[in-house]
Amino acid sequence: MASQKNFINGNWIEAQSGRTYQRLNPYDQSIVGVYQDSDAVDAELAIDAARLAFDTGPWRKTPAEQRAAVFKRAAQLLRERVDELATIMAKEVGQPKDEQLKFVSGAAATLEYYAGLIVSRRDEAVYGQHADAIGLVAKEPVGVVGTLTAWNTPLSVAHKSCPAMAAGCTLVVKPAHQSPGAILKFAEILQEAGLPPGVFNVLTSALDNGAVVGQAIAGSDKVDMVTFTGSSRTGSAVMRAAAGNLKRVKLELGGKSPQVVFADAPSLSVAAASCAKGFVRLAGQSCQAGSRLLIERSIKDEFIPLLLAEIEKVKMGDPLAADTTCGPLVSEDQLVRVEAFVADGKKTSRLLVGGHRPVDADLSRGFFFEPTVFDDVPLDSRLAQEEIFGPVLSILTFDSVEEAIELANRSLFGLVAGCWTQDLGTAMAFAQEVRAGMVWVNGYRDNSILKHMPVGGFKQSGIGREMGPEGLDEFLETKSIMIRHRL
Repeated sequence: MASQKNFINGNWIEAQSGRTYQRLNPYDQSIVGVYQDSDAVDAELAIDAARLAFDTGPWRKTPAEQRAAVFKRAAQLLRERVDELATIMAKEVGQPKDEQLKFVSGAAATLEYYAGLIVSRRDEAVYGQHADAIGLVAKEPVGVVGTLTAWNTPLSVAHKSCPAMAAGCTLVVKPAHQSPGAILKFAEILQEAGLPPGVFNVLTSALDNGAVVGQAIAGSDKVDMVTFTGSSRTGSAVMRAAAGNLKRVKLELGGKSPQVVFADAPSLSVAAASCAKGFVRLAGQSCQAGSRLLIERSIKDEFIPLLLAEIEKVKMGDPLAADTTCGPLVSEDQLVRVEAFVADGKKTSRLLVGGHRPVDADLSRGFFFEPTVFDDVPLDSRLAQEEIFGPVLSILTFDSVEEAIELANRSLFGLVAGCWTQDLGTAMAFAQEVRAGMVWVNGYRDNSILKHMPVGGFKQSGIGREMGPEGLDEFLETKSIMIRHRL
């Protein structure tokens, strides 16, 4: 299998060292792709290309309508290649192709959204404060942006790169080494759509799990901003590396998100289905996974059988199969990590279902782990407090709205939360008091009804926001201009 090359300054080139690495399918260990194993030397080439493109290139001065046209063309190309991109991601990430199809469509929609925002965005004028002067409050691109992406949803790079490019920035992108294929295809699409050389650069690396190149980008004085999606521990390392030139930092980090079911939920069966999907989707390998379930005590005995019935419907299997709803974990290391959490949980909590690798011979080559539910979980236990990144759910019980809010907030994280209730007062109290960047009422992880709202976390779940106008603002610097037009 021929190796796929880095994309730097509009050219496809090999790593300077000549090293490559293989990405294996976590379902059957077949080779999915061969990629460049870049190092700090390659990172410097990509950074220099982005720096030159920002300082002297045409992109940041290109009229808004022309930039929007590039985005619209790229969105069209994404939709034309949706099956190809979804297949690549299903094989590399290990999760159902049906989910990946949604991610491709979401990336295309993000391009179209920012195409519209480029044209409609307005800056401000200060007029009338002085008879002989006016002021302008202008927004300008921050500069070169280092972009370090997560492996679980590769095309979430669109949430970072689209607003950055819309602002006029140039980018150096390092995909997670487990899933770079779709991002390289995204670079190809952007080039075909007319994006100038040097605006979007991609280099792949598996050295020290990608940390060699990631640290080179985050620590470079030629980079003005770095944005990262991943664990809170790695986010701290990125932040330390970025401190050298005090560059702007945007972080989307971990979560231990609560799903809260009140006794007056509009439908316990619908809530149970949503709660099951909330922690099983992507095999629990999502920062937004609803890994804590808080149930009001009076309905617990009725609700848990409904939840377990939904979990029985989960179909583990080949990510490319139409009936698969849960694929394998991304790697053997991740499987071992999940097993360790579960073994620890068995000492402190009551196991209701799952708890081990499946015995089905058809799944033996993959890194599968059964959807697992623990009840009577101590609040201070690892199960209740730490991000597992696997299909493991911890159940806690409450007796009042105030207690539910207190339990929901008893976490270092604050990414998302959800609750089920028919009482408007309960819903508003929960939404206002829970410290999370996004709250759903009578749903969970459902952005289909209201699209392009900003996403981001409180506490150790991150810094900054993605999507919406707020996502664009992250990549803009504010400049005040005072003009005396008459002496």
